[in-house]
Amino acid sequence: MSEVVLYRCPTRTNVLCPCGAVERRLRKLGIEHRTERVPYGRRLRPEIEELTGQRRVPVLVDGDEVIHDSKRVRQYLDWKHAEVEKAGDDADGESEGAQPAS
Repeated sequence: MSEVVLYRCPTRTNVLCPCGAVERRLRKLGIEHRTERVPYGRRLRPEIEELTGQRRVPVLVDGDEVIHDSKRVRQYLDWKHAEVEKAGDDADGESEGAQPAS
């Protein structure tokens, strides 16, 4: 499984900024991740610019996937989590539309 990294602002709380909304979603979904806090000053974020072509956070790196913008990141996490849950259900022998045995 690939490492998930969240690049976010240095705000200590998860309530005041879009970065916190992404952090809360990661925790809610139980996704293990590493958090990298970047400086407030956008010009001091060359690693973010290298990853995305812009300097805004949050940015989520999930293997080869790089997603920026808090709304898009949360949508991606919800989609990915649904895919993982569906794969887990299929592995248990449960598939959509399957009828219970009588």
